[in-house]
Amino acid sequence: MEEKATNDLARQVGARIRAARKAAGVTQGEMSKRVGLSQAYLSRIESGIKEGSPSQLLAIANAIGVSVSSIFGTLDAKANTFAGLSDEAIAFAKAWQALPEEQRAAVRVMVESMTTGSNK
Repeated sequence: MEEKATNDLARQVGARIRAARKAAGVTQGEMSKRVGLSQAYLSRIESGIKEGSPSQLLAIANAIGVSVSSIFGTLDAKANTFAGLSDEAIAFAKAWQALPEEQRAAVRVMVESMTTGSNK
């Protein structure tokens, strides 16, 4: 039976992998196919339950277009933008990017009016 990786580093590495994967727009299923690991095993790495081997971490980093050092240290700028956001917030941010500036301006006005109105 494999020992669970419950240390802080495993959780931090897993969170960085998850953030970078989401920033790259890659699902766990897609990454599973790219790196040759089961989706369940990748999920355990992302949650910090399992520690990936050096070769597995290299394959994961390559599959999502980040350096191995970034999953152990500072996140790449794009991944850092998405770190800690919910799936819903990430989906909203991606949809926002697709809007023309004219529509973004209209949404900004609407949201600002809603938040201003709730403070009264």
